Amino acid sequence: MAPSPSPGPAAPRAAPLPLPLRLLLLLLASEYALAALLPAREATQFLRPRQRRAFQVFEEAKQGHLERECVEELCSREEAREVFENDPETDYFYPRYLGCIDKYGSPYAKNPGFATCVQNLPDQCTPNPCDKKGTQACQDLMGNFFCLCKAGWGGRLCDRDVNECSQENGGCLQICHNKPGSFHCACHSGFQLSSDGRTCQDIDECADSEACGEARCKNLPGSYSCLCDKGFAYSSQEKACRDVDECLQGRCEQVCVNSPGSYTCHCDGRGGLKLSQDMDTCEDILPCVPFSMAKSVKSLYLGRMFSGTPVIRLRFKRLQPTRLVAEFDFRTFDPEGILLFAGGHQDSTWIVLALRAGRLELQLRYNGVGRVTSSGPVINHGMWQTISVEELARNLVIKVNRDAVMKIAVAGDLFQPERGLYHLNLTVGGIPFHEKDLVQPINPRLDGCMRSWNWLNGEDTTIQETVKANPKMQCFSVTERGSFYPGSGFAFYSLDYMRTPLDIGTESTWEIEVVAHIRPAADTGVLFALWVPDLRAVPLSVALVDYHSTKKLKKQLVVLAVEHVALALMEIKVCDGQEHMVTISLREGEATLEVDGTRGQSEVSATQLQERLAVLEKHLRSPVLTFAGGLPDVPLTSAPVTAFYRGCMTLEVNRRLLDLDEAAYKHSDITAHSCPPVEPTAA
Repeated sequence: MAPSPSPGPAAPRAAPLPLPLRLLLLLLASEYALAALLPAREATQFLRPRQRRAFQVFEEAKQGHLERECVEELCSREEAREVFENDPETDYFYPRYLGCIDKYGSPYAKNPGFATCVQNLPDQCTPNPCDKKGTQACQDLMGNFFCLCKAGWGGRLCDRDVNECSQENGGCLQICHNKPGSFHCACHSGFQLSSDGRTCQDIDECADSEACGEARCKNLPGSYSCLCDKGFAYSSQEKACRDVDECLQGRCEQVCVNSPGSYTCHCDGRGGLKLSQDMDTCEDILPCVPFSMAKSVKSLYLGRMFSGTPVIRLRFKRLQPTRLVAEFDFRTFDPEGILLFAGGHQDSTWIVLALRAGRLELQLRYNGVGRVTSSGPVINHGMWQTISVEELARNLVIKVNRDAVMKIAVAGDLFQPERGLYHLNLTVGGIPFHEKDLVQPINPRLDGCMRSWNWLNGEDTTIQETVKANPKMQCFSVTERGSFYPGSGFAFYSLDYMRTPLDIGTESTWEIEVVAHIRPAADTGVLFALWVPDLRAVPLSVALVDYHSTKKLKKQLVVLAVEHVALALMEIKVCDGQEHMVTISLREGEATLEVDGTRGQSEVSATQLQERLAVLEKHLRSPVLTFAGGLPDVPLTSAPVTAFYRGCMTLEVNRRLLDLDEAAYKHSDITAHSCPPVEPTAA
């Protein structure tokens, strides 16, 4: 509270007082001495009422004297001075006395209003000059007055509110609210006022089990928070955790798939991209193991044309009868295919030199009569050897490394007369007609390599220039057994995985067992997959991937999946340059994945596994295609991986070794039976 204002100015020295009045003043002085021992405010409140009582006798005497001098009679200023015996009160009284005369007339008019007007003039608290709301009492002084203020008020007239909050926040811990004549403490939201009316206590909102509904409640100073698992956000309206659709935030560079509590980004694997370290953006799939990819410009690759059509076509014309002479070096791991054809058209005389079960086979047709003969050693061991074909007067002689392995009697010549010339067609790596028209059908596709060829004593120099200008016609300088997938294509087969029991009425069963021997050159790619053309669905896939999609962790894994759902994962050291064996086995109620004999970890519950296997079985009852090394153009979300495989691989499906020469389709850059080795520095 503001201190009470001081009384008005002291009066000048007055004339000697009468004895009775001096005795009263002495008594009053003793009262003041006692008050000095009290605190200031109590002393003031104690003293002033007693001061009023001390002057009571004097005031009554003064009032009677005033009645005689100035009410019953008309008094001058000097007479009024004699009544009040001091100048301040006289100065206050007399002008107002004249005002009463002006208003009510002289005393002699005997107007009752005049008497009341004069009698009230000495009391300066009548009318009360103090503010009614803020004043406790008004005290009349000599020519002055004193307003005793209530708590919370100040000023001479007690008309000014005291802002208790301006000093030390009114003693409040948090919020102080000032109001006229008072104040009160309050607390911030989440706190409640203590019993002392000044301090605040935190409210534990989590004590109410319904505070957050389904979410977890965490109490905080003055508040609380409703917490959800990562990937979920709290809905205050529903009091529940709702999935956050991260895909709406544009986190993924290419394709985003939202899932409860998470999301997955997908990159265009067929375009050579994979997820980068941040799991949101994409980066190139780069080789992690260097293979010896060098090619020989002096070699001719026979397996370039998957259609089985020849890679080289030559036509010789002679004026005189001429006999065939051909010699070349040859290397292959392929057990079957066509090396060359020589002769006329399909219905005339011709020979086909081929390979069946790793041995040379000769098919020939003379004068409409076909024959097949096979002899000699197994030559599909990957080593270079020299092969020659020589047409003699009545024989054909086939030699391997200068040793004759076949000598066949023939009745006619391979060069046939036509329009005055002798003609001979020679094709390499295929035949000029369909293989079904051979004496004995054979798969014409041959993954083999030829060098140092010599056709009819070197009359074929243009072939060397053609091969030199086209790397796709050249062979790898060094190869090993296996199939090489360059990371740019796939092969597919039409296989049936349903098995019909012999017992009539028994339901069909299904089984998928795959063994893949792989030596990867990159860390991402599809090894094996099934595809339903009508639905563009991928019911099953096995692939290399370098991240864990749910944990968003970079790790080299093999993933087994039905559609886009991973059933099992297994770690693999994919970039060590070594061969690894990946095995999968799926049948009703069971799905396993093994890498190098170690079983992978299941990624689904038993119930989810049965649901996924039911989906797979449903797809298997429709026509499916079996893919090796990649997938066709499918949506990126169809499977965990869509990238092409890069590296060496052989596949065995349901205990049958898949021969890429027997595929329904194979990309021309995939070598069916040869694979470049890992560079020695990387092995």
